[in-house]
Amino acid sequence: MDDKLQKQLSQKRIFGIAAHIDAGKTTVSERMLYVSGVQYRPGLVDEGTATMDFEEEERERGITIHSAAIELPFKDYRFTLIDTPGHVDFTVEVERCMRVLDGVVLVFDSSTGVEAQSETVFRQALRHGVPRIAFLNKLDKVGADWDASLDSIRERLGVEPVSLQCVHEEADGGEEICLVDLVKRRLFRYRGRGADAKLIVAEWPEGEIESFEAERLALVESVANRDDELLEIFLEEETASPEELIAALRRQTLSGSILPVLGGAALRGAGVEPLMEAVAAYLPSPLDVELPTTHESGSGKVRELALDPEAPLVAQVFKLVATRHGSLAWARIYQGSVEQGMQCRNTRTGKPERAQALLRLQAGGNEHLKTAGPGDVIAIKGFRQVRTGDGITAIGERLDFTSWDFPLPVISMAIEARKIEDRDHLLECLDLLKAEDPTVDWRIDEETDQILVSGMGELHLEVLGHKLARDFKLECQLGKPRVAYRESVSQPLLIDELVKASLPGHEIEVYFKLQIEPDPDLDQPVGQVELEIPESETKHFAHAAEVALHALEVSIRSGPGHGYPMTQLRATLKNVVDAEGEPPAADQIEIALSLLFRGFGKRPEFTILEPWMTLVVAVPEEYLSPVLGEIQAQGGIVQNVDVRGLQAEVRASAALSRLLDFSTRLRSQSQGRASSTMQLDAYRAVPDDLRRKLLGLD
Repeated sequence: MDDKLQKQLSQKRIFGIAAHIDAGKTTVSERMLYVSGVQYRPGLVDEGTATMDFEEEERERGITIHSAAIELPFKDYRFTLIDTPGHVDFTVEVERCMRVLDGVVLVFDSSTGVEAQSETVFRQALRHGVPRIAFLNKLDKVGADWDASLDSIRERLGVEPVSLQCVHEEADGGEEICLVDLVKRRLFRYRGRGADAKLIVAEWPEGEIESFEAERLALVESVANRDDELLEIFLEEETASPEELIAALRRQTLSGSILPVLGGAALRGAGVEPLMEAVAAYLPSPLDVELPTTHESGSGKVRELALDPEAPLVAQVFKLVATRHGSLAWARIYQGSVEQGMQCRNTRTGKPERAQALLRLQAGGNEHLKTAGPGDVIAIKGFRQVRTGDGITAIGERLDFTSWDFPLPVISMAIEARKIEDRDHLLECLDLLKAEDPTVDWRIDEETDQILVSGMGELHLEVLGHKLARDFKLECQLGKPRVAYRESVSQPLLIDELVKASLPGHEIEVYFKLQIEPDPDLDQPVGQVELEIPESETKHFAHAAEVALHALEVSIRSGPGHGYPMTQLRATLKNVVDAEGEPPAADQIEIALSLLFRGFGKRPEFTILEPWMTLVVAVPEEYLSPVLGEIQAQGGIVQNVDVRGLQAEVRASAALSRLLDFSTRLRSQSQGRASSTMQLDAYRAVPDDLRRKLLGLD
């Protein structure tokens, strides 16, 4: 790697901003765009002028629904900023972005500290090894508490927060926000609001130097306890220069042993410049992160990647955006370069794809590129068969990427086009949206012929319906929400049967030996399918076994009982032969297995699972008692009640079937002052009376 490229990469930061809904992360993003000069005035979420919330739906609702990305300059650095959703229904947007981010800024409301979705995004970043820094927003809000926010981070996230700043209180009637920079011994004074806000950087006031130095010493001690290099300096000199402290903070941030904390009030323009400095100083460049693991197709040998623009192209698609003109693929380039018009290879399908156009990510706008290299995050137009998580390589490369798993939908609604002639077009659009969002699915109910679309929540499906109308000019009607159940087995089941069927022209006789056993801990959205035929026979039966495995996967995804996908089980195919002991034909296997599974749903070993949700309710303390009563009345289990001042947070779990109209009842119990979020906790067996009803046994 030449020095010029190394310098460019060392000054690049690819990071995201994540938070609980309403913590102010989009406002932080908008202020960063203003500070960098990308826009001439700060965008405001409440006014619908936010650049990062570029879709009409987002501006109407005042929330982020889809992740948005934009490049911006800051001093000598080049930032790629990705603003992610905060609502729990769109957690998958955060999940797939975390896989390609080098760092993340976690935004917290300083009056509430760590909230439900704050905890979720932190765990996502932790799981993917993404270094983190924190920003305590809304310091001008009544009830803002820096120390209480640090305590909630320490208690609920299990990480040590390290304050790089403290708030300097002055008797100015709240017209000025002052932040003390403990690293470089500066004072940031913010006067005014919005576009008129002015930043004045000053030295520490004479009368406060001693107390500020004590705060700085505590910071140095805290970092030195985790950093040997800084500890050695501290023991010798009992102080540390800003450069030495920054170097130690960077090392420990990259290792994840600390969480650097800064603060401000983004809506007033306070604290964003120091935050951007912290992004540059403490979050990694592409040179500091490990490249993804790839394997050579066939041999399985690990292939090491390199940030070399001359090497063969290796990139990964982490998001698809469906439009009437085809899908737009967002991709992170790890090795090599891609050019406009270049032919690439999809590692999943093995087929070629042409990059018809390359676009720089600019929120709602487009900027065409001729080429892009390692460390770039771009949008590619022209790919036809890509999915989220697919690898994209040069034509001659034969690599395999680790597949991405996403949670299965938990709620369904019937959907119909208002015009009967638009039904086929609706199915085509649903296929596009399913490719864009891995947590969307759809099927046709065999009994009613209704189209059922599934997602992660009511808001998720409402947004999908509006997208069909807005982007595809397709007017649709959504029905009432339904729970997306699953099927499984309650005990091991050995299937050892000969399936016979008479079809026009020929008879079918296929013998199956199949073991199905429950596995509640299996960490996959659907059941695991395996092959266990002796190697000596596998060669002889190779094609039949491959067809049978595929047919078995299809049956497990469609569900034998009532069309619900099967999960929490392991299915092992032990044998598949015809009546003469020879490999059956492919069409015979598929038909026979379908017939075999058709009657299984009514066997006592089969059970129906329903989603249980983790429910988090924020409620004023005066309404706590009726809200607790409502949760318990719906069969919910209250796990924790945390009262902070006049506000309480209730954590509970309950079956989704009992929570479909919970938000309406919650508003009634609290006079509209409580709010709630819920996300999937686990699948549990339904009560026997409900199972019999769902399977039509009563």
